[in-house]
Amino acid sequence: MIKSTVDDNVEGEWNNSNLYSSTKDCEKEERIEFKGNIPQWLKGTLYRNGSGAYEINNDLTTSFNHIFDGFAFIQKYSIDGESKLVKFRGSFIKSHAFTQSLINGHLIVRQFGTDSCKSIFGRFKTLFRGRDPTTYTDDTGVTIQIVHNRLLALTETVTGNILDPDTLQLIGPLITLPYSQPLDSEIMTITTAHIMHDDKRQMTIGYSGRITRKEHWLDVIFISDESFNQDKREDEDIDKSIFVNDRFIHITNNISSQAKDYNNSIKSSTKLFRFPYEYASYMHSASISEDYLILTEIPYHFNKFNAIWNSISGGTITDMFKWNGETMATYFRIISLDTGEQIGRIPGPPFFTFHHINSYQTKHNKNIIIVDICAFDDPRVINEAYLDKLRENKFPSGAGYLRRFKLDLDSNTCIEPNANAREPKGNHCYSYAHSLVPVQFELARINQKYIGKAYRYLYGVRGPPNRLFDALIKLDVESKEQVALWEEPFTSPSEPIFVQRPDSNYDKEDDGIILSIVLDQQAKRSFILVLDGITFKELDRAYLPIHIPLSFHGNFY
Repeated sequence: MIKSTVDDNVEGEWNNSNLYSSTKDCEKEERIEFKGNIPQWLKGTLYRNGSGAYEINNDLTTSFNHIFDGFAFIQKYSIDGESKLVKFRGSFIKSHAFTQSLINGHLIVRQFGTDSCKSIFGRFKTLFRGRDPTTYTDDTGVTIQIVHNRLLALTETVTGNILDPDTLQLIGPLITLPYSQPLDSEIMTITTAHIMHDDKRQMTIGYSGRITRKEHWLDVIFISDESFNQDKREDEDIDKSIFVNDRFIHITNNISSQAKDYNNSIKSSTKLFRFPYEYASYMHSASISEDYLILTEIPYHFNKFNAIWNSISGGTITDMFKWNGETMATYFRIISLDTGEQIGRIPGPPFFTFHHINSYQTKHNKNIIIVDICAFDDPRVINEAYLDKLRENKFPSGAGYLRRFKLDLDSNTCIEPNANAREPKGNHCYSYAHSLVPVQFELARINQKYIGKAYRYLYGVRGPPNRLFDALIKLDVESKEQVALWEEPFTSPSEPIFVQRPDSNYDKEDDGIILSIVLDQQAKRSFILVLDGITFKELDRAYLPIHIPLSFHGNFY
């Protein structure tokens, strides 16, 4: 295995606390210089999204509860390898939730695991009256993606944010996806932050779980690139349905013409496919193969009793869900990317997951689908991600494992080719025993050109117990081994983004570089790390003018 390490003799103790300390806006573009061997061909922009503040106005008495609660902080790194320069910006999204919380000195909306209503009586009252539209958060701190030439910041709520790709300024809310329209007796809607782009069909794919008191629905959407680029007709009905919606009235009173036009265009470019949903599952991500969308309905189901208790106790959103993995299966739902029809719903073993890694159909039988997932035995990781625990470096069970599932559409069966590869041990012992590579990790990425295709390499952040994230790894899914490692004492790396060398041959899958934003814990400084994709050796680093707290996802354009 290739190791790229720095002196291990540095004194000190592991301390993640600065990962959860607030940063500041850097809205004026800063120029940063690389000193080493950054490739001249590297040219483009890395955008990242994550939590930039875990309290209000740096007042620790207003600290949020959960790692997923912090206010969204967008970073932009425009990299020019030839000049060895990076143009950096960092900015909080000036959402209604962010701006009004700062004005009022306290959180005004419920985040993932922090309830703005402090009294038990106040929470109890919400069970018997319609939820105030202003309590819906519009802060979106999970992913950042370009869709139809605009930058979208997304999370699991029905509101997105449209940003200017150059300045990072907020253009307005994204409120026009079909699942943004309330359903009769709706309790909640959980959307995917991880939208996907199908290059073959030139469309963006998303989905959402619609939970009501009567029944549940799964909404799948296809947003066409082609129809978006065509001339749009003025449609007063669309306009009315978008901007006269009680759910969003608090953020649409002064909506800009740019945001209005974008919302109208998205609305008219979107097709909706709705499916019955017997057990509404928590689904954070999905994947696409050449012909199909693959969804995992894990046995972590919405539960009405849990929802009532959650409303009273002020727990996390996922406390409204119940783990049924001891008695129920995971179901892989397969949707045609051509027609939007359901092709199959295949039972498989129970597991919990945040992130799909990749899916593809086999070369000799297109009805066989390989699905790779970062899997946990159960959802205990959610309750381990409270900030009071993480700030004390308590993360007892660690991250997930790479598990592979083989779906057969003809026989409607699922098998794990690597089942029982080793004896169970440690935390998430079942996933360990079935893993392709026995190493704990999260935030996996691959060469984007291999999405939906057979691939060999994935890159991730190692996540052992009580460290959260402490190294970057490269896994080989063919040889089933960890083939490279980058680590440095007391540093916390972020999701590794692979950028392919422009003149590389298709069969040289790892011919490129890795970009990661790394926090030096002791100095409270962050830097851009550049690794060689093949050797995993460090090529260069450039220090930023501010520190970057834990960020989740990004993309290079």
